[in-house]
Amino acid sequence: METVTLQTESYLFQNSGGQFRAIPFYELSIDEWIVFENGQPKYLLDFNRRTKPLVQDLTKRLNNGEELDEAVQKLGRFLGRQWTTNHNIEGSEIPNSQQVETVAVSILDNLADLFMDVYFVATNTIDTNILLDEDKFIKAFVTDIDEQGFEGVYAENQDELILMLSLIFKQSISLTELGSTNDREVYDLTKFRQSCIASDELESKYEQWIEDSKRENSMNQYGMFMSVVSYINNTLDKKNLVVVTEKRKHW
Repeated sequence: METVTLQTESYLFQNSGGQFRAIPFYELSIDEWIVFENGQPKYLLDFNRRTKPLVQDLTKRLNNGEELDEAVQKLGRFLGRQWTTNHNIEGSEIPNSQQVETVAVSILDNLADLFMDVYFVATNTIDTNILLDEDKFIKAFVTDIDEQGFEGVYAENQDELILMLSLIFKQSISLTELGSTNDREVYDLTKFRQSCIASDELESKYEQWIEDSKRENSMNQYGMFMSVVSYINNTLDKKNLVVVTEKRKHW
């Protein structure tokens, strides 16, 4: 993800709790917004980057009447993050209190570095030509009644995927790649699946996942893990278990 350094100014503000210094980012253009994560400036959203996938997605939502901050908060929740475009500075600005600040933020214009679709697939035959091709994959594992489908979740990146797999299989995981394209990668998990965590063990381990991944705790997060664990344990009659990953650009 591209990082930019902003030269900006902070100001002193006064409220009932006393004085504090904050950065309101006054110098941004009307097409630029800071996205705050847990109250800290994290990303720059620049609507001048019109050809970028996420900018197109957000523009479409705004054209349909959605407020920007509402859309950004929804996107944050989708990613398990606490996002807003509101700096929430509550207080009166003290005149002539500005000082120069340097702030590094990442450009937010696609989801490829923040979101990776993850598909767990139990199968009797590993065919990377099918697994790496979206249309063939859907035909084989959605419409073929001889297969038992797949279970889809998501991770931020490969490091988070390994963290997730280590929780599910209760051991350190090293991934063995079976094949890849520009968009997809396939890894073999067959040797790990017999050690898959039981559903009644998940709750205590899930709390550790929230702490390690720094995601917001939600029923969607917990449900995601429960579905994967159930799928793996219910398909042990299949010869193989693989995981397919695909970086997503659009929301």
